[in-house]
Amino acid sequence: MKVYLVRHTSVDVAPGTCYGQTDVPLRASFQEEAEVCKKALQDTGMRFSRIYTSPLSRCTRLAAYCGFPEAERDERLKEMNMGEWEMQRFEEITDPRIQEWYDDYLRVRTTGGESFMDVLARVSDFFDHLDRTSGPALVFAHGGVLVAAQVYAGKVKLEDAMKALPPYGGMVEIDLPLPRLHPLMLAGTGSDVGKSVLAAALCRIFLQDGYHPAPFKAQNMALNSYATPEGLEIGRAQAVQAEAAGVPCHTDMNPLLLKPTSDQTAQVVLNGKPIGNRSAYEYFRTEGREELRREVNQAFDRLAARYNPVVMEGAGSISEINLKDTDLVNLPMARHAHADVILVADIDRGGVFASAYGSVALQTPEDRKRIKGIIVNKFRGDLRLFESGVKMMEEICGIPVLGVIPYYHDIYIEEEDSVELSLKQRKAVQGKVNVAVVLLRHLSNFTDFNMLEHDERVNLYYTNNVDDLMKADIILLPGSKSTIDDLYELRRNGVAQAILQARRNGATVMGICGGYQMMGQRIADPDGVEGSISQMPGLGLLPTETVIEGEKVTRQVRFAFLSSEEPNCTGYEIHMGRTSAVEGETLTPLVRLENGETDGCVADRKCAGSYIHGILDNPEVIEWLLAPYAEKLDQPQLDYAAFKEEQYNKLADHVRKHLNMPLLYQILTQND
Repeated sequence: MKVYLVRHTSVDVAPGTCYGQTDVPLRASFQEEAEVCKKALQDTGMRFSRIYTSPLSRCTRLAAYCGFPEAERDERLKEMNMGEWEMQRFEEITDPRIQEWYDDYLRVRTTGGESFMDVLARVSDFFDHLDRTSGPALVFAHGGVLVAAQVYAGKVKLEDAMKALPPYGGMVEIDLPLPRLHPLMLAGTGSDVGKSVLAAALCRIFLQDGYHPAPFKAQNMALNSYATPEGLEIGRAQAVQAEAAGVPCHTDMNPLLLKPTSDQTAQVVLNGKPIGNRSAYEYFRTEGREELRREVNQAFDRLAARYNPVVMEGAGSISEINLKDTDLVNLPMARHAHADVILVADIDRGGVFASAYGSVALQTPEDRKRIKGIIVNKFRGDLRLFESGVKMMEEICGIPVLGVIPYYHDIYIEEEDSVELSLKQRKAVQGKVNVAVVLLRHLSNFTDFNMLEHDERVNLYYTNNVDDLMKADIILLPGSKSTIDDLYELRRNGVAQAILQARRNGATVMGICGGYQMMGQRIADPDGVEGSISQMPGLGLLPTETVIEGEKVTRQVRFAFLSSEEPNCTGYEIHMGRTSAVEGETLTPLVRLENGETDGCVADRKCAGSYIHGILDNPEVIEWLLAPYAEKLDQPQLDYAAFKEEQYNKLADHVRKHLNMPLLYQILTQND
């Protein structure tokens, strides 16, 4: 845990005066000096969870000026007690013991006062009893206290103590070891109760408090996936949570990923690599289940050895008692991890009391003991109206309600899956660049369009309505988990013809991954990787053809866009297929990868495609895409990386405000 200590500003006493614990006045330059201190604290970027001050006015006054008038006063933070020497000039002190003190100020006490070791003892007592579960902390104190703090933290050797005396208004930073927290699991009363977003919030809160957190979900079902730095595949939600935690994503954070290919089958991705397709019946039968359990348990163990704490996420409801024997992700995983479980209940959908009580009551006695609290999520209205509800829920469930988290509208975190697409914009508007994302049945990685969605110059909407497509300035063909099937559906419902007509009318058309494959002359699937259709004509917008192959490409990439020389752009690939020029044609690549390979194809200024997910997270690409519509571009360009950081911090602030963090830290540190 980080602790920042600030020394008071300069005092209005004669030079060489031994003022110690006397409450002396400050110089007339106080405001100017204090402003420097205030700015230095702001520049740390820290959100201080606890603020302390010496009770002497030269410290309390500075604390108040810096915005902390309610700082907790603590006697242990006073300056050294100089005893009978207080307010005497050192050169005028006649006490014969002063030479002895000069010779060994560390251990010799002033007459009627303290030695430095006495100051160190009380400062050590302060830090020994300081709550280290959350941080950082801020202390306003004196030169001697700041020196003692540095000795306590091992930053300065005892014999060199006074060499570390900071100037008036100076600031020092020390690091104190944080306690080991138990793993934490957010389990749900059902699907879509907000577990993923709350896990991201807690990852950011723990990071802000000085911990080194990491997310974990043993098994995730999602079409949105992401490539790790090692070129392996995990669920997008865990990549987002890792970003909130400030750590690189890794397959250990999501060792088992299920990517639906139909209502009853899914591709199984284990430790980042596909191992085949399974029907729901095949997947959930008990045969071979222990092998998967061993894999996810080992992934957690590796993660827990590197991070503190691990923020675990369950899946769906923890009350599916018919699936308990084969469950890999909820309470059986919590038992393996020795995790404290917090139940997340969604009050917005109704029935919150029944869902919370039933979720607890249906557990075995052993698992019930593991559930330590409840978070009521997505509350709308006046929180005071639910105060009695909190008490009732605690009484019937027998565990505390850690918080009631209000619904939010002004915080944007990447959603886990297309369940949120129904909430997105669906039509064109006047005065902005209208960007239509073609709404595919098997749409995947719709997070490719998040940067555009939040660009104030753009109105981005999802549609498969032919009239709305014709109103778009730009049409984006997204990735698909079943490209040939989606292409067949586009031809059947008239969307393919609408895209071609919009292109003839001057609209831009760009495809990403599966959408890029669709834009070519044909797609072949000779081995039946996607299904029974062996070949399908493409949209004919690019001089390319694609062969679907069984081996999946997953990798993060750096690339130079179009004619740029420097590979300053980033993205990732997740696809099964190889795209090349049709016979007799030459491709103009859209990008050149850092390793010299090329990707994508550009037919002209308004027609292009690429395999790279996240290509539209790069400002250079966005500006190229929007440039033909310059007359509508009257807003500044979006800094997407800064925007995401701002959203993670806003989410953490929102959740921290409504969550009993001291109680959560108590749960995560106490022994049962």
